Amino acid sequence: MIVPDIIKQAARDLRKNMTPAEQHLWEYIKSWKLEWKNFLKQKPIFMFEEDSWFPRYVIADFICLEYKLVIEIDGNIHNTPEVLELDIFKQEMLFEKWYTILRFRNEEVLHNIDKVLSKIAASF
Repeated sequence: MIVPDIIKQAARDLRKNMTPAEQHLWEYIKSWKLEWKNFLKQKPIFMFEEDSWFPRYVIADFICLEYKLVIEIDGNIHNTPEVLELDIFKQEMLFEKWYTILRFRNEEVLHNIDKVLSKIAASF
């Protein structure tokens, strides 16, 4: 399936404007390439086509396609009802496609990276 330009641009923008926590985790993920599986950042994932034939995508913060593992990093905005509702919808769609989702708070990534990395490693 060809990813629509608007989705590609949204993913590019997210890659260019990663949060400090996302940047911090990405630095560790990049250094694992020899011993861990390949991860992509801000990757669009096709979910379904709506009745109007418009394809729906979600953009994962980080994904290992081989293991269908998605890592999401949540900041304070994820505490708002609107964003929390979208997160739940996104997670349900990913579960339906057999993805495993790991969620971490910004604070966990920035202040307890070893614990975060251990949880990721245990997912393989």
